[in-house]
Amino acid sequence: MPRVTIDLHNHTPLIPTDYRGDTATTPHEIVERALECGIDVFGATDHFSVLWVPLLLAAAEEVAATTGRRLCVIPGSEIKVRHAGEETHLVALFSPATYLRDFAALMDGLGLRRMPAPIDGLPALCVHRDPLEVAALIDAIGGICVVGHVDRTFGDYRFIDSDLVHELVESHAAHAIELIDCSSRSRFRDGLAIAHISSSDSHSLDEMGRRTSEIELPEVSFEGLRQAFIAMRSPGVAEARSAAV
Repeated sequence: MPRVTIDLHNHTPLIPTDYRGDTATTPHEIVERALECGIDVFGATDHFSVLWVPLLLAAAEEVAATTGRRLCVIPGSEIKVRHAGEETHLVALFSPATYLRDFAALMDGLGLRRMPAPIDGLPALCVHRDPLEVAALIDAIGGICVVGHVDRTFGDYRFIDSDLVHELVESHAAHAIELIDCSSRSRFRDGLAIAHISSSDSHSLDEMGRRTSEIELPEVSFEGLRQAFIAMRSPGVAEARSAAV
């Protein structure tokens, strides 16, 4: 099976107030920068939106046609969830073939409009739902649910310190957990029998590729990624090799 480098959590200039790079950055520049960083599979995951995805998919095809270098772009969205005093960031990933339908189904399931807030307000938006229910909804749609940056600090708060994080990562609706520090996996009571990965959570070209993971896939595609994550849900095989730069 091919071993590839994945970076599944990245933001685009779609939301100017949330982007830390040049807001004039183009889709081609993002695709070319991802390839320069050695990334094979790239998640485009703006907050509550997939509006930039068609631009990146088109740019990836154009770069592949002119250079022979192909970036597998995975459509997705970062969903902020609050429940019982806890805040969870879930990265929902979808097939490039069905992402518009799947994202619409997710918004419908959450009781939200397809554009649930003005562009600049999307990063602050949150849904008040049990994250287990949201993960189950993403899974039922046929998506991939990654529990985002659980060891990131938000002020005095870290999701990894909650009891809810254990319930979430032990649920079969969650496919992977994203760690900034891979040693954090020792904090989990089940030995973290789920794919644990690192991602950039980039908001600029400079931040792209700063954290990546290597994983074996049956094929370099959304379907191959989902199959690999499902197969990794057992002790001893869940660790994707991660790298930080």
